[in-house]
Amino acid sequence: MSEHDQEQPSTLRPFDGVRVLELAEGISGPYAGRWLAALGADVIKIERTIGDPSRAFGPWPDDLPDDETSGLFLYLNGDKRSVTLNLETSDGREILRELSTSAEIVIESFEPGYLSSHGLGYHDLSADNSALVMISITPFGQTGPNANLPATELTLYAASGQMWLTGHPARAPLKNGGSQPSYQAGLNAFAAISGAYYGAIMHEQGSYIDLSMQETYAGMAEAFHNRASQLGIETQRGGNFLNALWGIYEVSDGYGGICALPRNYPGFARAVDIPELQEERFSDPGQRLINNDELMAMLYGWFSGQTRQGLMELGIEHRVPFGFVASFEDLSTSEHLQSRDFFAQRDDERAGSLTYPGRLWVSDGHDWKMGRAPLLGEHNMDVIHGELGYEREDLVRLRELDAI
Repeated sequence: MSEHDQEQPSTLRPFDGVRVLELAEGISGPYAGRWLAALGADVIKIERTIGDPSRAFGPWPDDLPDDETSGLFLYLNGDKRSVTLNLETSDGREILRELSTSAEIVIESFEPGYLSSHGLGYHDLSADNSALVMISITPFGQTGPNANLPATELTLYAASGQMWLTGHPARAPLKNGGSQPSYQAGLNAFAAISGAYYGAIMHEQGSYIDLSMQETYAGMAEAFHNRASQLGIETQRGGNFLNALWGIYEVSDGYGGICALPRNYPGFARAVDIPELQEERFSDPGQRLINNDELMAMLYGWFSGQTRQGLMELGIEHRVPFGFVASFEDLSTSEHLQSRDFFAQRDDERAGSLTYPGRLWVSDGHDWKMGRAPLLGEHNMDVIHGELGYEREDLVRLRELDAI
């Protein structure tokens, strides 16, 4: 460690000095790249000449579509550098090969076989860079009968088994909110990259990682796979209730809930303060299941007279796992999250004031970068001219050929 590093430990980040080429679009790969960039990596985002498709997704300020102010793109691509390359041209492919010689990590999300067919696969790029770590993030992986099938978030929710678990038992399966298959794949990619890069440092040998989004999300189905394989039991959807003491109820100002185990029952009965709850038909765990419907009906009435905050206070007082369903407004104004500086705030000259989740963890050994996302092709001159040594007239020619 240099004297400068010793004098300014707070400026150190785990991936300082590491170069990442991000050839990924959408959410998963850029989400992994976002955290590498936030932890110090120089992430060069290789975009098609028309840009990452996520630039076309909102929200936008005043609902006016603009490729440079997409809320999704800005969130996923902070602190990266944008270089546009058309890999269908020989010049675009050559520039990528040159960039790969100085890169430690490559993230890509093309359909299986695309990069190899263009001479840009792992074996091609690692020929002159044996310590290179490369990860491919695709819906179904690089091999198998479904490898080349396209997928949407809806497809992945269904194909992972997660949708089978979600919804009311008497109705059709439901899609979960948001884009969790993509974000979970991004987090898994971030972890896989970190481990593989450590291995490359230790053994001076890189590796190739094939990450399937379906497998990532299917692997999060907890013990339900075991129930099917070991016990022959097909898990059924449970809706919002496992039983009367494990579910979601409507309260006067939103929704609250309880997630109580048998040992929590005495505290629960004191908190609710309904005399009938002391009777054996409810206090005895076995009888409570037999009388579950009656208990649930009583709790519907009790919860309807509670507030979200009052429910939390009762839970703390009686050590009962009460809680409420937080809205995004609740999160953004949360005193707890604000006290931990969870949200990052910055002013973007095009998009205005932005607030978004700012980090994955807190460390006293490093901080996080949370700067702006790049404009499309903003760093073509810096990288292709300044770092690779192409002349300015070369950039004009490459632009005319649609190579950049």
